Amino acid sequence: MGSMRTSSLLFLEPPYQSVRRLTGSVPALGTVALFDTTAGRPSTNELKVQMETAPWCPVCLLATPDSGVRSVRRLARTCVVFGLDEGDGASAILKAVAQRPRPTASDLAEWVTRRTRLPTLSRVMADLFSRPAFRRNEATMLPYAVREQLRRLGDWSAQEWQVAGWLTELAADRSLLNRTMCGSDDASVTMRRHMVELLGVSESQFHDRYGWEWVLECALQRSGFFERTRTGQLHVLRSGWEEAGVLPRATA
Repeated sequence: MGSMRTSSLLFLEPPYQSVRRLTGSVPALGTVALFDTTAGRPSTNELKVQMETAPWCPVCLLATPDSGVRSVRRLARTCVVFGLDEGDGASAILKAVAQRPRPTASDLAEWVTRRTRLPTLSRVMADLFSRPAFRRNEATMLPYAVREQLRRLGDWSAQEWQVAGWLTELAADRSLLNRTMCGSDDASVTMRRHMVELLGVSESQFHDRYGWEWVLECALQRSGFFERTRTGQLHVLRSGWEEAGVLPRATA
């Protein structure tokens, strides 16, 4: 299903100077997936295939004004660019990614549950991402059932996942991110420390990557989720790409 569309998907990776086709290597965190829709408006199923090919990549639809894409409902995961300037196409794409609607707590929870294939975590994650900051020792007082649910995502506590949610929202708001990067107030300093200590990326790496999806992907990596899965991240991704027709199926 949608193999022709999927095989034409391109990836704009940091530092966003050139695009490439998927050749088996995993797209870097902060990569933008480009879906050419100039031939016509994509179906809902085709769009879903693109978003699931590399879930940590925002999907930018490349379209013409008469392609019918204008009527596609705006989604937190997608954006549209109508025409590209040969000399500055990357800037137009990154601008469109940055101008997407900010994801809600439900959007973040849905991303995590779809990525991990753990739909029963939806309520727990949505509550976690939307609640006020934990007070001292409050996270340790959560019900046992909630803490056991979170253990399915790896070794992180509820408080660490809440911080990951804040960082994800920060990545989705370039204006706030720019202020945070140069701010000397306690909140800005704390957020920059979380970038390094929780996600394991430098402040400049965080700032220079576009999209918010990559933050949650990085969080799953850092929490140890993929180490707990039986097949491992790359194998799961490659299998999905083979099913979608992005890559040829591996031979024994």
